[in-house]
Amino acid sequence: MTPNRSERALAFMLAGVVGVSILCMIIMIVAWLTIKEIPGTGVWPVITVLPEIGFPIGIVLLLTLLAVNWTRKARANRNETR
Repeated sequence: MTPNRSERALAFMLAGVVGVSILCMIIMIVAWLTIKEIPGTGVWPVITVLPEIGFPIGIVLLLTLLAVNWTRKARANRNETR
């Protein structure tokens, strides 16, 4: 069974959102270790807030991907038994 286009799109969206969130967390850790205080201007507010938004979106995308995958497999199994 090969994944269809919607499953592939969900998987890439999930990887992108979680990957960017992890990258922002690494940037924050490095910034806290080097500059000790993160400024409240520029790109820093976006970097600090993005993991708080990205990880819940990633969880929703993961659950959606699982639901789509399970539905496809259930339909395939139902068609095999007929």
